[in-house]
Amino acid sequence: MNKVLISLMTLCLASFAQAADFGVEVGFRQQSGSVDSGLSAQSQMGYQVGAVGVFPISGALGVRTGLMYVNRPLVVKNDLTSAETKVSLNYFEVPVALSYAFEDYASVFGGVALSMHLDSNATNGAKVKDEKSPIIPLIVGASFKFAPQLGATLFFESGSGDVADGLKNYRAVGANLLISFE
Repeated sequence: MNKVLISLMTLCLASFAQAADFGVEVGFRQQSGSVDSGLSAQSQMGYQVGAVGVFPISGALGVRTGLMYVNRPLVVKNDLTSAETKVSLNYFEVPVALSYAFEDYASVFGGVALSMHLDSNATNGAKVKDEKSPIIPLIVGASFKFAPQLGATLFFESGSGDVADGLKNYRAVGANLLISFE
């Protein structure tokens, strides 16, 4: 499994050499979701890290894609007992979005992300069951640079449907630091 992941990452990094704009992103996401009745969900701060690139199509249009490691946490609270369980789902994600660049330093994007489930864990002896993979959330966002090789990406992600048994409709809003290699 590790050899496959290393090969996939090497292939992605090699293809990013052809991108008009290539960078590394690392950031945080405020993750929320829905749970079955009798339970309530509390949003949690997660993280993500990976590489992104924009491949030009025509003029200001491009395809924004990459490979990200994404952490999607949530706290599930039992409404009767008030017991809390922290749930964490981890994914490799390949976002594919149409990007429109206003200038060299500002763009907006929208598309989907193909998220492949890696692992999950839960506290208090609970187990996450029947994790769905892949999940395909919708993403919209904006990316801008405040220095030639330093910028930020702001995004909203919305997925409908089950993520795992009893967990559904995951949503996130986040911000990533972008280090660009042009």
